Amino acid sequence: MAERLTLYFDGSTAAWIDDSGGVSRGALIDAARYAGEHEVVVLLPGEQILLTHVALPPIRQASRRLQAARYALEDQLAGRVEQLHFALAAKTPAHEDAAVAVIDLDRMRDYCAAFDEAGLDVVQMLPDVLALPPPDAGSWQVAAMDDRVLARTGLHAGFVCDTDLWPTLAEASQPAPLHIQLHATTRPAADTLADVAWATAPEREDVIHRDRVDGTLAMLLGAPAARSSAINLRQGRFARQSQMQTWWRPLMLTAGLAATWLVIAIAARAIELYQLDHEIARLDQQSLTAFHDAFPNVKNINDMRVQAEVGIRALRGNASAGGIFPLLQATAAVTGQSDDLRLQSLQYRNGQLNLSIDGKNVQSVETLRAGFAQQTGTQLSVQSADASSAGVQIRAAVTGTSS
Repeated sequence: MAERLTLYFDGSTAAWIDDSGGVSRGALIDAARYAGEHEVVVLLPGEQILLTHVALPPIRQASRRLQAARYALEDQLAGRVEQLHFALAAKTPAHEDAAVAVIDLDRMRDYCAAFDEAGLDVVQMLPDVLALPPPDAGSWQVAAMDDRVLARTGLHAGFVCDTDLWPTLAEASQPAPLHIQLHATTRPAADTLADVAWATAPEREDVIHRDRVDGTLAMLLGAPAARSSAINLRQGRFARQSQMQTWWRPLMLTAGLAATWLVIAIAARAIELYQLDHEIARLDQQSLTAFHDAFPNVKNINDMRVQAEVGIRALRGNASAGGIFPLLQATAAVTGQSDDLRLQSLQYRNGQLNLSIDGKNVQSVETLRAGFAQQTGTQLSVQSADASSAGVQIRAAVTGTSS
């Protein structure tokens, strides 16, 4: 077998040249068994593929050239461009229009799915008419295959029709060919083609007879030189993947999922760090507020911890002076022993603890004095007692006494 196997596929049956040189037919799975690991070139019925030319701007990128061809042909096609697949010739001279092959998108998708399902490594998909020998300038290559006529009218041009339509299409073609070379299996088919060829190309026509029934098909399947210049439909979204790309595809999916997970993890970590920074800033502000409330006389904060410790030591004072803590202990003992007294607020300044206390009645003032009288090392001074229907508001000062 050659390095590549050429198949003809009409949508249901595949045909190929076997080891004996004859044409074998079967399902795609049969062709796949015969092809083995070899790459495959598939010829498709030319009736399903439109071959045309279009003027394109000087664009080098293949994907942009395809896009430009789609829109350039939009007004010339019956179907919507979104429902069609476009393929361009590999090389087009700068002074010539670009050759374009157009096929129904769903049909192309079905073909590729069928080849993949059968396990065929298809590297080229070509219209069968472009498997005919490339014609010289001003000439045509025409072949009869069953009740079909294939006419290759240029390097990337041609058409396929029923035998009955051949005279009409041949005579209407412009410009008319100067020379037509016919390929036919039987004499009647050759005569039919020749009659039209003589009328279309009056200078001369050649007839090449194929002895076997499948002679024309065998010629198409065995013409690698013709296929090298044909338009490959495997372009764009249907471009063939190499074996390395096929091997990498599942790994790429895994890598994509891993990359997605990594991005999500990084984003989650970034959000967490942002939230932590925000919380730290909030706690710092809260600490500053608490520090200023505790030590309003401190204006500049250089080291909050050290300055707070200094302030606390100052509040505690020394054992002889007493400090704030003995006064707080005495106040807690007095107000905690009586239900008549409720401490509202306190303020410590210059060794004196100023109290604001709610009492149930005027008798609460005496209860307060009696309680502090039992506390050693403290002295109570009632500054005011305002009575009302809700009770009595007492303002007093507690200081330490030396003993």
